[in-house]
Amino acid sequence: MFLPRQPKRGAILSILRRFGATLAIMALTSVLGLQTAQAKPIAASIVVDAETGEVLSRSNADAVTYPASLTKMMTLYLLFDALDAGTVKLSDRITFSKNAASEPATNMNVKAGDTITVETAILAMVVRSANDVSTAVGERLGGTEAAFARMMTAKARALGMNKTVFRNAHGLPNPSQVTSARDMATLGVALLRDHPKYYGYFKRNSFVYRGNTYGGHNRVMKKFAGADGIKTGYIRAAGFNLVSSAERNGRRLVGVVLGGPSAPIRDKQMVALLTEGFNARNGIGDVLMAKAPGSAGPAQEVPVVTTAAAPEIDAVVASTLVPTPKPAQEDSIGSAIATMASVSLAPAVAQPDTQAVANVWSGDKNQYGIQVGAYSKFKPAQKAAERATKAVPTLLADTRIVIDRGNSSIYRARVFGLSKADADTACKKLKAKQTDCLVVKADSSIAQTAQ
Repeated sequence: MFLPRQPKRGAILSILRRFGATLAIMALTSVLGLQTAQAKPIAASIVVDAETGEVLSRSNADAVTYPASLTKMMTLYLLFDALDAGTVKLSDRITFSKNAASEPATNMNVKAGDTITVETAILAMVVRSANDVSTAVGERLGGTEAAFARMMTAKARALGMNKTVFRNAHGLPNPSQVTSARDMATLGVALLRDHPKYYGYFKRNSFVYRGNTYGGHNRVMKKFAGADGIKTGYIRAAGFNLVSSAERNGRRLVGVVLGGPSAPIRDKQMVALLTEGFNARNGIGDVLMAKAPGSAGPAQEVPVVTTAAAPEIDAVVASTLVPTPKPAQEDSIGSAIATMASVSLAPAVAQPDTQAVANVWSGDKNQYGIQVGAYSKFKPAQKAAERATKAVPTLLADTRIVIDRGNSSIYRARVFGLSKADADTACKKLKAKQTDCLVVKADSSIAQTAQ
């Protein structure tokens, strides 16, 4: 009987080396539960009673996905910790480094060396979802943004957020920055429980900076009676995310929707879930989390993570996500694969996510926008876009303003998140009001966003 010749050990190792990177990537995505070319964001939700921790409803609540700008909730939590500890004051000024000032939209369009008060920084993160401000806050509290991200992850563990890893302060794409709906609900409850005196900031839907009025993205506060925060988030790989808190008749709920196909649909899902939650008398037999050690009580009881301790924290974080491989046997093909995979499972360097280019806001059909002028300065461009949204509110109320500079010195006032038909109609209405208008299609030149 003919038997095929078995490949020699050296040939096997050569093949493994050739395809080692691919195998390692497959191992990583298997561990994280994420696909390398995820065509569709993971949809997940959870609603909990903020007082008892009872889960009232959940769907895919423990699936691992990307937080997007929900990340800023943890940045704010640690900033509130610092305010309680007295290491910063609301009136202190935070300076933008070159690194912070260079963060892409959504941002405050600052320059390196500019300063902002801590209170304005809070509002910029809550309302504007400003990435440059988030980085500046992280650098102020952690020394570097990378060190601050380790502090964020350590705090997540202390709060019981066992599936969350942070790599930056803002939520722009990083393949190893992950979370779950349950973890985000845990963080929402922690903000309410541990920092009630600062929670009022999440109710704000606008603020003024340098004479410009910036509006927020949280429409649920207008659509659901009792809703008063917390945070929206979007990158394309994550979809449209939202954590909301609402109170009715002395009962407070926290809801999370991740992976929404559009901002309006995400908001409708949240309204439906909160409505169902307030109508429910009992939970489903699940509790949000175990009591988090040291998460409540005086600020000094919360473990402080220093920069020096950061490498150890990273090892702890990695151990919670990646199973410790069995001792390798030198002549085992399986151990060779495991060894290659373990090398590639080191913390990933932040890379732009090609799926996260903000050319989709309300589903694939809404890739269009309008341009209402081009200006030599940011401020008039921002005001022109704001005037346009107010002039045609029926079409532009849920759109997103983008002041697109591209590689030129001209600021283009644009509003995105429309279908082609709605963009055409909006331009006709604006032109009837003597406002120049041009229909544009979103493309890769539009800045990444984590709103």
